Amino acid sequence: MKNFYFKIIVILLVFIFAYNPVYADNYSKAERLIRKSQTALIKDESYEYIEEARQLYKEKYDENQSDIKALLGLSKTYQLIGDRTEAKLYLLKAYNMKPYDAKLQREMADFYYNFQEYSTAIEYYKLALASGLLRDFDTNLSTAKCYEKLGDLKNAELYYQICYHLDAKSKKVKNKLNEYSSAKHPDNSQELEDAKYKYLFKDKKLPEEKQNEEDAKDIIEKINSSY
Repeated sequence: MKNFYFKIIVILLVFIFAYNPVYADNYSKAERLIRKSQTALIKDESYEYIEEARQLYKEKYDENQSDIKALLGLSKTYQLIGDRTEAKLYLLKAYNMKPYDAKLQREMADFYYNFQEYSTAIEYYKLALASGLLRDFDTNLSTAKCYEKLGDLKNAELYYQICYHLDAKSKKVKNKLNEYSSAKHPDNSQELEDAKYKYLFKDKKLPEEKQNEEDAKDIIEKINSSY
């Protein structure tokens, strides 16, 4: 019984230290501030949260200028206020330490995506896919969005198909694939579309759905062999 109460006390202490702002470390505090900035209704208030987070990351960076987490945090805060130069400066410092790290390649891709440089973002997303994130849903989804932004709907649809292959329950992906199919067949009535997609995303596959999945697998293989 004493052992049980001891475990409860330990769990409570962990909770207090993890979630109480007094005890939380710089990173935890900064992450909370960034989340608050994204839900703040007043722009000045949002900026204050970001600035507080930046100061916390800066403290960790001053302690160790090779701290990748601090570098990425600083880059994120500058991205949030739209300062491309400073954001890229800190991001490149982190990236140059581990240029073959898939997660840092993904950070580079996200940076270019945030600043609407979609062609460059695609290059880094593909690097990240080939370096270990091949079956990462979010990376494939971001790649699809980049192609969509560039107006390359064929490649966008193929990456949405990969996303469906990775997570068939995603409503976002289902809706996108429905949109692409409707655009290809504008003369079909809504009833026919509903009937067709009644079977879509279930175990039973129509011939064209099987082909879509084969196309998605081919793309994954091409990505893997290109880098």
